[in-house]
Amino acid sequence: MSAEGPRRRPLLTLDLDGVICRPPFGVNVGIQRSFLDPAREPARARVPPRWLSALVDPARFELRRPLPGIRRALAQLARERRLVVLTGRRSSPARWLARHGLAGLAEAVVWNEGPLSSPHYKLRAVEDLGAAEHVDDDPRTAQLLAERARCRVFLRDWPRNRSLPYAPGVTRISDLDELARRLRGSPADGPGRGAPGDPPGGTP
Repeated sequence: MSAEGPRRRPLLTLDLDGVICRPPFGVNVGIQRSFLDPAREPARARVPPRWLSALVDPARFELRRPLPGIRRALAQLARERRLVVLTGRRSSPARWLARHGLAGLAEAVVWNEGPLSSPHYKLRAVEDLGAAEHVDDDPRTAQLLAERARCRVFLRDWPRNRSLPYAPGVTRISDLDELARRLRGSPADGPGRGAPGDPPGGTP
């Protein structure tokens, strides 16, 4: 409950890697700097067998650490929004979230079990979930959602996602602490309607 009193809090979906989880050595090499054509049919992803993901993903992800201050930021966001972790990973990150004391801060964790690649999977998921806002670190995903989804898109700043011609609906943030300050006591603005003075997504 916020200072505004009882109300139905809007839903905020959050990417995991690069938004909550720190990338290896602090270098976000998984960022895709090329944009997709929003009018084209999504290509099917190359999906590994589930047994292989169950073996490989722990080695890839389990030793990663949360970004600094992330529990405090998520707790602040949870006062203003309902939170859902929405990751393109092919296996559940629930054990990782629990180990780092983050499990109870989101009402659900959703990961990619279908044939779509991460950007189109997230596009479908935010629509199915009815998300008012989404946070991502990937330029390809942020751009596609700004062009196709009915939610406001926040881009978590990393050096590799700067200096690109983002759609006006992408708002850059330094981290989730900044997002919590922006959303404090604020209703969801809807797609492309940021607060006065919001920087364009392409500006560091």
